[in-house]
Amino acid sequence: MTPENNITIKDIQSVRFTWDRLANVLTSMIIVGLLGLCAVLIYKEPGLESLLTLAIIIVVLGGVFSFTPRGLYVDNDYIIIHRFIGKVVIDKSEITSVKGIDASMLRHSTRLAGTMQVFGYWGIFRNRKLGKYRLYATNLNRLALIETATKKYVINY
Repeated sequence: MTPENNITIKDIQSVRFTWDRLANVLTSMIIVGLLGLCAVLIYKEPGLESLLTLAIIIVVLGGVFSFTPRGLYVDNDYIIIHRFIGKVVIDKSEITSVKGIDASMLRHSTRLAGTMQVFGYWGIFRNRKLGKYRLYATNLNRLALIETATKKYVINY
C-alpha cells in the first residue's frame, strides 16, 4: 500500500483495531502450540511441575496480550491508544509532525521491548530510518508516524 505522506492530524480518527492475517495466524499458532505442548507434558508427566509450567505459560501469554493495542480514540486534545491494560496518551499540542508511512519503513528494526506479529505489533523499536520509535498497531496498513519533541510513535489510523 502506498502511504499518504501528506496526512494531517485531522486524518487520524478514532478506530477499533483489527488484526491482520499474519498476526492472526501467528498468534493462533503460538497459543495452540504452547497449550498443546503443555497438554502433552501434563499427559506424559503429570504432576506439580507440569501444572506450574502451564500456569507460567498462561501468565506470560496473558501479560503479553494485556499490552496489545485495542483501538484509537481521538478528541480535540489527545490521541489515546487503548490497550487491554492501560493506555498511551499523546497530547496533540506536543505533536511536531504527522506523516503517513509505508510498512517498509519498519524493516530492519531492532526490538527493544514488545512484539512483532504475535498479538499485533507493539513496543519500542529502533532502526536507521526512524531512529527510536514506539509502535502501536495490529496491522501494517495505513500507518502514521507521529513525532513530538521527545518521542516518535507509529500507529494505525
